[in-house]
Amino acid sequence: MDCRPPGLAMVSCQEAFVLNRSHRSLPWYRWLRWGDYFLYILIALVALALFSRGPMLPGSTGVGQSAEITVDGEVVKTIPADQLAQSGSFELDAHGFHYTVDYESGRIRISRADCPDQVCVQTGWVFRQGQVSACVPGHLILSINGAQVPGAGDTTEPEVDVIIR
Repeated sequence: MDCRPPGLAMVSCQEAFVLNRSHRSLPWYRWLRWGDYFLYILIALVALALFSRGPMLPGSTGVGQSAEITVDGEVVKTIPADQLAQSGSFELDAHGFHYTVDYESGRIRISRADCPDQVCVQTGWVFRQGQVSACVPGHLILSINGAQVPGAGDTTEPEVDVIIR
């Protein structure tokens, strides 16, 4: 059996082994071409741009936000923006469950509940427009609503998330 690869008929077996093995000793980055480096740099720049614009995306905390608590689709309590900016708490009963709601610095949460699954408590602080904390057994929904950010357009309709055809 011949140890030489088909293109190296003039080389001894020892030299063929060294030539065949030599490409494995190069580090991985030596195999990259200029296009690979260009692609990696482009991905890094796009990631940096997205992370740097994160706080400026729609739905960030803003002036004029209020909190709304609904039970079975009916608004039970509305906390205006000026009251939401201060600290406070209140208690609420819905469908036989007792809830304690805390608010401070423009954010709100359900801090205690006696519902069985405790998902509403584990959700934590809700502070961005459109965020929701819900308790399914108690049919309770805590949501942040707010005035439109200036310069975001003059429409009063909510933004479309998904269109399915």
